[in-house]
Amino acid sequence: MANYVIHPIPLAEMTIDKSMLTYRMNFGQPYTQVAYVWYLEGPKEKILVDAGVSVEYLSKERRIPSREIQSLESGLNKVGLTPGDIDLVIVTHLHSDHIAQGCELPNAKFLIQKTELDFARNPHPTVAGQYSKKFFEGLSYEVIEGDTRICDGLSVISTPGHSVGGQSVSIQTTKGTAIISGICSVRENFEPPEPINKIMPVIPPGVLVNLFDVYDNLLKIKKMADIIIPIHEPEYVQINHIP
Repeated sequence: MANYVIHPIPLAEMTIDKSMLTYRMNFGQPYTQVAYVWYLEGPKEKILVDAGVSVEYLSKERRIPSREIQSLESGLNKVGLTPGDIDLVIVTHLHSDHIAQGCELPNAKFLIQKTELDFARNPHPTVAGQYSKKFFEGLSYEVIEGDTRICDGLSVISTPGHSVGGQSVSIQTTKGTAIISGICSVRENFEPPEPINKIMPVIPPGVLVNLFDVYDNLLKIKKMADIIIPIHEPEYVQINHIP
């Protein structure tokens, strides 16, 4: 089986209220999470997980205090790529911070769950602000339904709950199965502090569409993965590759 190396490419820091990451906890506590894209080194195809976001969009349109770490082009250059080299983008979900720079990847096909794309085109008013059609309409899609094998050592897992059609990415590495969580999360979501961990082995995020589904899918990721990669965890700013 093919083994991959995962390269975190951090793009921006966002300061949010921590309750957005931890359901009904940590209200009023500022927290800095990171927006990434992830390059999967290994196959012939050049594959990213997610398409990233710009600080300009975060700060001007979403009014989220943000700081640029690097541009998408600069981050790709550091792993020997240009935006035009990318063949496939596995989109965990269509919240704007995961797809806003899709138009910067001119030759890419975008792999998305059908339920996520359908919902994003006509979102419920309570979550409509998380989606912007200008970022995802017009892209070239490969639409899938449910768990899907992409190629040797690489597959997606349906993990709805944070969004209607979210998916996570299972990647074979020399250290076992790594899973990039398509549920917006940090390390604490998978490793709750005491005494919370005596009650719940995972903490759902504060942004969700189905509490029970997102809890069960966090638990599924935790049981399946040898290496858990929470998609907004700031520790990966200092890490060049996994494993």
